[in-house]
Amino acid sequence: MAAPVVIYRDKRKKNSWVRWLVARTMRKNNNNLISVIGKTGSGKTWSAMSISEMMSLADGVPFTIDHIVFSLTELMELINSGNLKRGSKIVCDEFQCSIGARDFQSEANKVFNYLISTFRHLNLTLFFCTPFETLLDKNTRRLFHGRFKTMGINSNNNTCRIKPRFIEYGDFKREPYVKQLIVQWKDKESNRYKSQKLFYWDIPKPNKELIIQYEKKKKEFTSNLNKNIAERLIKYELTGKSLTSEHKEEVIERKPLTEKQERVMRVFANIKENNKYETAEKLLGISSPVIYNHIKSSKKKGYTLQEFKEND
Repeated sequence: MAAPVVIYRDKRKKNSWVRWLVARTMRKNNNNLISVIGKTGSGKTWSAMSISEMMSLADGVPFTIDHIVFSLTELMELINSGNLKRGSKIVCDEFQCSIGARDFQSEANKVFNYLISTFRHLNLTLFFCTPFETLLDKNTRRLFHGRFKTMGINSNNNTCRIKPRFIEYGDFKREPYVKQLIVQWKDKESNRYKSQKLFYWDIPKPNKELIIQYEKKKKEFTSNLNKNIAERLIKYELTGKSLTSEHKEEVIERKPLTEKQERVMRVFANIKENNKYETAEKLLGISSPVIYNHIKSSKKKGYTLQEFKEND
Protein backbone atom coordinates (compact mmCIF):
# COMPACT_ATOMS: atom_id res chain seq x y z
CA MET A 1 0.00 0.00 0.00
CA ALA A 2 1.68 3.17 -1.24
CA ALA A 3 2.07 6.24 0.94
CA PRO A 4 0.42 9.52 -0.15
CA VAL A 5 2.79 11.74 -2.13
CA VAL A 6 2.72 15.37 -3.27
CA ILE A 7 5.26 16.39 -5.92
CA TYR A 8 6.41 19.93 -6.72
CA ARG A 9 8.36 20.79 -9.85
CA ASP A 10 10.49 23.35 -8.07
CA LYS A 11 10.43 24.42 -4.42
CA ARG A 12 8.06 22.90 -1.89
CA LYS A 13 5.08 24.94 -0.67
CA LYS A 14 3.02 25.26 2.49
CA ASN A 15 -0.10 23.24 3.22
CA SER A 16 0.78 20.24 1.05
CA TRP A 17 -2.09 18.29 2.61
CA VAL A 18 -4.49 20.75 0.95
CA ARG A 19 -2.92 19.95 -2.41
CA TRP A 20 -3.31 16.20 -1.77
CA LEU A 21 -6.95 16.48 -0.63
CA VAL A 22 -7.97 18.67 -3.56
CA ALA A 23 -6.25 16.33 -6.02
CA ARG A 24 -8.34 13.41 -4.74
CA THR A 25 -11.67 15.18 -5.32
CA MET A 26 -10.92 17.26 -8.41
CA ARG A 27 -8.57 14.98 -10.39
CA LYS A 28 -8.81 11.44 -9.05
CA ASN A 29 -12.62 11.18 -8.79
CA ASN A 30 -12.53 10.31 -5.06
CA ASN A 31 -13.98 11.72 -1.88
CA ASN A 32 -12.23 12.49 1.41
CA LEU A 33 -13.43 11.16 4.76
CA ILE A 34 -11.30 12.62 7.52
CA SER A 35 -11.71 12.21 11.28
CA VAL A 36 -10.47 15.19 13.30
CA ILE A 37 -9.89 14.00 16.86
CA GLY A 38 -8.60 15.60 20.02
CA LYS A 39 -9.49 16.87 23.46
CA THR A 40 -12.30 19.35 24.01
CA GLY A 41 -11.11 22.84 23.14
CA SER A 42 -8.04 21.63 21.24
CA GLY A 43 -9.11 23.26 17.96
CA LYS A 44 -10.75 20.36 16.11
CA THR A 45 -13.58 22.24 14.42
CA TRP A 46 -11.57 25.40 13.79
CA SER A 47 -8.89 23.28 12.09
CA ALA A 48 -11.47 21.56 9.88
CA MET A 49 -13.00 24.93 9.00
CA SER A 50 -9.60 26.43 8.17
CA ILE A 51 -8.57 23.46 5.99
CA SER A 52 -11.90 23.73 4.17
CA GLU A 53 -11.27 27.41 3.50
CA MET A 54 -7.77 26.68 2.17
CA MET A 55 -9.16 23.96 -0.08
CA SER A 56 -11.75 26.42 -1.40
CA LEU A 57 -8.98 28.83 -2.40
CA ALA A 58 -7.27 25.99 -4.25
CA ASP A 59 -10.27 24.51 -6.10
CA GLY A 60 -12.61 27.52 -6.30
CA VAL A 61 -15.51 25.65 -4.63
CA PRO A 62 -17.06 27.84 -1.87
CA PHE A 63 -17.18 26.82 1.79
CA THR A 64 -19.77 28.60 3.96
CA ILE A 65 -21.47 28.25 7.34
CA ASP A 66 -24.17 26.19 5.60
CA HIS A 67 -21.55 23.47 5.12
CA ILE A 68 -21.17 22.91 8.89
CA VAL A 69 -23.67 20.37 10.23
CA PHE A 70 -24.36 18.85 13.64
CA SER A 71 -26.42 15.76 12.85
CA LEU A 72 -27.01 13.06 10.28
CA THR A 73 -30.34 14.67 9.39
CA GLU A 74 -28.63 17.98 8.59
CA LEU A 75 -26.01 16.17 6.52
CA MET A 76 -28.62 14.33 4.46
CA GLU A 77 -30.61 17.53 3.91
CA LEU A 78 -27.46 19.30 2.71
CA ILE A 79 -26.48 16.47 0.34
CA ASN A 80 -30.03 16.29 -1.06
CA SER A 81 -30.38 20.07 -1.36
CA GLY A 82 -28.75 20.22 -4.77
CA ASN A 83 -26.56 23.11 -3.60
CA LEU A 84 -23.34 21.12 -3.35
CA LYS A 85 -20.78 21.11 -6.14
CA ARG A 86 -18.03 18.70 -6.97
CA GLY A 87 -15.28 19.36 -4.42
CA SER A 88 -17.59 20.77 -1.74
CA LYS A 89 -16.37 20.53 1.85
CA ILE A 90 -18.57 19.62 4.83
CA VAL A 91 -17.62 19.85 8.51
CA CYS A 92 -19.58 17.42 10.69
CA ASP A 93 -19.36 18.59 14.29
CA GLU A 94 -20.40 16.57 17.38
CA PHE A 95 -21.55 13.76 15.08
CA GLN A 96 -21.09 11.15 17.81
CA CYS A 97 -24.36 12.46 19.30
CA SER A 98 -26.37 11.07 16.39
CA ILE A 99 -24.30 8.13 15.11
CA GLY A 100 -22.45 6.92 18.19
CA ALA A 101 -20.77 3.52 18.36
CA ARG A 102 -23.18 2.42 21.11
CA ASP A 103 -26.01 2.71 18.58
CA PHE A 104 -24.32 0.27 16.22
CA GLN A 105 -27.54 -1.50 15.23
CA SER A 106 -29.57 1.70 14.96
CA GLU A 107 -31.15 2.84 11.73
CA ALA A 108 -29.01 5.99 11.83
CA ASN A 109 -25.79 4.00 11.62
CA LYS A 110 -27.09 1.83 8.81
CA VAL A 111 -28.16 4.85 6.78
CA PHE A 112 -24.88 6.64 7.43
CA ASN A 113 -22.79 3.64 6.40
CA TYR A 114 -24.83 3.29 3.21
CA LEU A 115 -24.19 6.95 2.46
CA ILE A 116 -20.42 7.13 2.91
CA SER A 117 -19.84 3.82 1.17
CA THR A 118 -21.74 4.87 -1.98
CA PHE A 119 -21.27 8.63 -2.46
CA ARG A 120 -17.76 8.59 -3.99
CA HIS A 121 -19.14 9.99 -7.25
CA LEU A 122 -20.09 13.23 -5.45
CA ASN A 123 -16.39 13.99 -4.83
CA LEU A 124 -16.99 15.60 -1.43
CA THR A 125 -14.68 16.16 1.53
CA LEU A 126 -16.18 15.39 4.94
CA PHE A 127 -14.46 16.25 8.21
CA PHE A 128 -15.78 14.45 11.30
CA CYS A 129 -14.86 16.34 14.47
CA THR A 130 -15.09 14.15 17.56
CA PRO A 131 -13.11 13.72 20.82
CA PHE A 132 -12.39 10.06 20.05
CA GLU A 133 -12.67 8.21 16.76
CA THR A 134 -13.98 5.17 18.65
CA LEU A 135 -17.17 7.11 19.44
CA LEU A 136 -18.15 6.39 15.84
CA ASP A 137 -19.21 2.98 14.59
CA LYS A 138 -16.27 0.71 13.68
CA ASN A 139 -17.69 0.01 10.20
CA THR A 140 -17.83 3.76 9.60
CA ARG A 141 -14.24 4.19 10.74
CA ARG A 142 -12.99 1.58 8.26
CA LEU A 143 -14.12 3.84 5.40
CA PHE A 144 -12.06 6.84 6.54
CA HIS A 145 -9.07 8.03 4.51
CA GLY A 146 -7.40 10.27 7.07
CA ARG A 147 -7.01 10.87 10.79
CA PHE A 148 -6.03 14.37 11.90
CA LYS A 149 -5.23 14.61 15.61
CA THR A 150 -5.07 18.03 17.23
CA MET A 151 -1.99 18.52 19.43
CA GLY A 152 -2.77 21.97 20.84
CA ILE A 153 -3.28 25.65 20.06
CA ASN A 154 -0.42 28.14 19.84
CA SER A 155 -1.93 31.41 21.03
CA ASN A 156 1.19 33.37 20.04
CA ASN A 157 0.76 32.84 16.32
CA ASN A 158 -2.91 31.74 16.31
CA THR A 159 -2.26 28.29 14.87
CA CYS A 160 -3.36 24.80 15.82
CA ARG A 161 -0.82 22.01 15.46
CA ILE A 162 -2.24 18.74 14.19
CA LYS A 163 -0.72 15.35 13.44
CA PRO A 164 -2.22 14.44 10.04
CA ARG A 165 -2.11 10.84 8.91
CA PHE A 166 -3.34 8.89 5.91
CA ILE A 167 -5.07 5.68 6.99
CA GLU A 168 -5.94 2.57 5.03
CA TYR A 169 -7.51 -0.67 6.25
CA GLY A 170 -6.55 -4.11 5.03
CA ASP A 171 -9.03 -6.94 4.63
CA PHE A 172 -7.75 -8.95 7.57
CA LYS A 173 -6.14 -6.25 9.70
CA ARG A 174 -8.06 -4.77 12.60
CA GLU A 175 -5.99 -1.59 12.92
CA PRO A 176 -5.32 0.61 9.88
CA TYR A 177 -2.03 1.29 8.14
CA VAL A 178 -1.02 4.82 9.24
CA LYS A 179 1.25 6.90 6.99
CA GLN A 180 2.62 10.43 6.76
CA LEU A 181 2.30 12.53 3.64
CA ILE A 182 5.54 12.56 1.62
CA VAL A 183 6.50 15.81 -0.10
CA GLN A 184 8.92 15.72 -3.05
CA TRP A 185 10.50 18.71 -4.76
CA LYS A 186 13.34 19.42 -7.15
CA ASP A 187 16.39 21.00 -5.60
CA LYS A 188 17.87 23.69 -7.88
CA GLU A 189 21.44 23.27 -6.72
CA SER A 190 21.71 19.50 -7.13
CA ASN A 191 19.01 19.25 -9.81
CA ARG A 192 17.70 16.20 -7.94
CA TYR A 193 14.45 15.49 -6.18
CA LYS A 194 14.36 15.55 -2.43
CA SER A 195 11.65 14.19 -0.17
CA GLN A 196 10.40 14.80 3.33
CA LYS A 197 7.67 13.28 5.51
CA LEU A 198 5.25 15.71 7.14
CA PHE A 199 4.83 14.79 10.78
CA TYR A 200 2.94 17.93 11.85
CA TRP A 201 0.88 20.69 10.28
CA ASP A 202 0.38 24.14 11.82
CA ILE A 203 -3.03 25.39 10.73
CA PRO A 204 -4.04 29.07 10.97
CA LYS A 205 -7.34 30.24 12.45
CA PRO A 206 -10.30 30.31 10.06
CA ASN A 207 -11.90 33.52 8.85
CA LYS A 208 -13.16 35.68 11.75
CA GLU A 209 -16.65 36.09 10.27
CA LEU A 210 -16.96 32.33 9.79
CA ILE A 211 -15.97 31.80 13.44
CA ILE A 212 -18.73 34.17 14.59
CA GLN A 213 -21.32 32.38 12.45
CA TYR A 214 -20.12 28.99 13.69
CA GLU A 215 -20.29 29.97 17.37
CA LYS A 216 -23.87 31.16 16.88
CA LYS A 217 -24.87 27.94 15.11
CA LYS A 218 -23.10 25.80 17.72
CA LYS A 219 -24.90 27.64 20.53
CA GLU A 220 -28.28 26.89 18.94
CA PHE A 221 -27.33 23.22 18.57
CA THR A 222 -26.14 22.95 22.18
CA SER A 223 -29.29 24.67 23.46
CA ASN A 224 -31.56 22.27 21.57
CA LEU A 225 -29.46 19.30 22.68
CA ASN A 226 -29.73 20.32 26.34
CA LYS A 227 -33.49 20.69 26.03
CA ASN A 228 -33.79 17.23 24.51
CA ILE A 229 -31.62 15.75 27.27
CA ALA A 230 -33.76 17.42 29.94
CA GLU A 231 -36.97 16.09 28.37
CA ARG A 232 -35.56 12.56 28.25
CA LEU A 233 -34.45 12.76 31.89
CA ILE A 234 -37.90 13.96 32.97
CA LYS A 235 -39.57 11.07 31.16
CA TYR A 236 -37.14 8.66 32.79
CA GLU A 237 -37.78 10.11 36.25
CA LEU A 238 -41.51 9.64 35.76
CA THR A 239 -40.86 5.89 35.64
CA GLY A 240 -39.49 6.07 39.18
CA LYS A 241 -36.11 4.67 38.16
CA SER A 242 -34.04 7.84 38.38
CA LEU A 243 -31.57 8.19 41.27
CA THR A 244 -32.68 11.79 41.72
CA SER A 245 -36.36 10.97 42.15
CA GLU A 246 -38.11 9.58 45.21
CA HIS A 247 -37.51 5.86 45.58
CA LYS A 248 -40.43 3.78 44.47
CA GLU A 249 -40.21 0.06 45.00
CA GLU A 250 -40.87 -1.63 41.71
CA VAL A 251 -43.61 -4.24 41.89
CA ILE A 252 -43.18 -7.13 39.48
CA GLU A 253 -46.33 -9.12 38.78
CA ARG A 254 -45.37 -12.78 38.85
CA LYS A 255 -47.16 -15.53 37.01
CA PRO A 256 -48.99 -17.91 39.37
CA LEU A 257 -47.54 -21.35 40.03
CA THR A 258 -49.34 -24.50 39.03
CA GLU A 259 -50.58 -26.76 41.82
CA LYS A 260 -47.72 -29.22 41.20
CA GLN A 261 -45.11 -26.44 41.19
CA GLU A 262 -46.41 -24.95 44.43
CA ARG A 263 -46.52 -28.39 46.13
CA VAL A 264 -42.96 -29.23 45.02
CA MET A 265 -41.63 -25.87 46.20
CA ARG A 266 -43.36 -26.16 49.58
CA VAL A 267 -42.26 -29.74 50.22
CA PHE A 268 -38.70 -29.27 49.01
CA ALA A 269 -38.20 -26.05 50.97
CA ASN A 270 -39.08 -27.76 54.26
CA ILE A 271 -36.96 -30.93 53.94
CA LYS A 272 -34.29 -30.94 56.65
CA GLU A 273 -32.44 -34.10 55.60
CA ASN A 274 -29.16 -33.78 53.70
CA ASN A 275 -30.32 -35.86 50.73
CA LYS A 276 -33.18 -33.56 49.76
CA TYR A 277 -34.03 -35.06 46.35
CA GLU A 278 -34.22 -38.63 47.66
CA THR A 279 -36.54 -37.51 50.46
CA ALA A 280 -38.60 -35.41 48.05
CA GLU A 281 -39.07 -38.38 45.73
CA LYS A 282 -40.61 -40.38 48.60
CA LEU A 283 -42.86 -37.54 49.78
CA LEU A 284 -44.04 -36.41 46.34
CA GLY A 285 -44.01 -39.71 44.46
CA ILE A 286 -42.16 -38.26 41.44
CA SER A 287 -38.59 -38.54 40.17
CA SER A 288 -35.73 -36.16 40.93
CA PRO A 289 -35.52 -34.75 37.33
CA VAL A 290 -39.21 -33.86 37.45
CA ILE A 291 -38.74 -32.19 40.85
CA TYR A 292 -35.75 -30.26 39.51
CA ASN A 293 -37.72 -29.00 36.49
CA HIS A 294 -40.64 -27.84 38.67
CA ILE A 295 -38.25 -25.88 40.91
CA LYS A 296 -36.46 -24.41 37.89
CA SER A 297 -39.74 -23.29 36.29
CA SER A 298 -40.88 -21.75 39.57
CA LYS A 299 -37.68 -19.74 39.90
CA LYS A 300 -38.10 -18.45 36.35
CA LYS A 301 -41.47 -17.08 37.42
CA GLY A 302 -39.73 -15.18 40.20
CA TYR A 303 -40.31 -17.48 43.19
CA THR A 304 -37.69 -18.66 45.68
CA LEU A 305 -37.59 -21.68 48.00
CA GLN A 306 -37.04 -19.39 50.96
CA GLU A 307 -40.53 -17.91 50.77
CA PHE A 308 -42.08 -21.39 51.03
CA LYS A 309 -40.11 -22.34 54.11
CA GLU A 310 -42.32 -22.72 57.17
CA ASN A 311 -41.20 -21.37 60.52
CA ASP A 312 -40.35 -24.01 63.12
